[in-house]
Amino acid sequence: MNFENKKVIISGASPDFGQTLAILFAKMGAELFLSARTLEKANATATLVREVVPNARVSTFQVDVSKPTDIVKFAQDVNNITPEIDILIHNAAYWLEGDISEVNDDQIVEAINSTATGSILLTKHFLPLLKKSTAADIVFINSTASLENNNHATCNDAFSAAKAAQSTFADRLRNRLKGSGIRVISIYPPNFENTSPLLASQWDEQRKVSEFMTLTARNVFECIEFSLTQDRVCCIDKIILSSNPA
Repeated sequence: MNFENKKVIISGASPDFGQTLAILFAKMGAELFLSARTLEKANATATLVREVVPNARVSTFQVDVSKPTDIVKFAQDVNNITPEIDILIHNAAYWLEGDISEVNDDQIVEAINSTATGSILLTKHFLPLLKKSTAADIVFINSTASLENNNHATCNDAFSAAKAAQSTFADRLRNRLKGSGIRVISIYPPNFENTSPLLASQWDEQRKVSEFMTLTARNVFECIEFSLTQDRVCCIDKIILSSNPA
């Protein structure tokens, strides 16, 4: 799929799955607007992207998505560069694991603010730019941790609640934007290994059924790509992934 001239925002573009997304979209020709909690992390991703795709168009921004002022400035800064955005990918989240009694109050607040409130405010402030696109998409990288009765092995209850709030927001937003031409897509992966798209032996690995094997970043990305490449009349509302243990 060619994403030439598509303008793509990726939040949480740190050296993890956000970095993987940045590399893959750059290879397909997209212009990237990358945010991370620190500018150093966003720039590290941009540097790697340019090593892989020398002519990549990449802009970086320091954005703590738990802080409304950072989000407002992010939207203003992007608007100074481009009048429209085609794809907004909500990848930023504050991961928590373990029992609720094992984390402090500030961590719980951070998980809710970064994961739920942050994605809501990002959407609000980038909607004007998305509405100027002729083919806009909003993608939420959610989690099976948000699903009812889902037993996620490692995540904290507060993280699960934050992802559930994000999921509800995406559902409401999808209904609210119906008829606008903007699609809202939610991807629900379980734990997955962030295999590198730069190492073919990792990226192309076809994993067999095993109790020790998890899904990979390729599995998740292919779901995103599949959703984005459908005819505009078709919206893939949700894709829920699960591993297939032996």
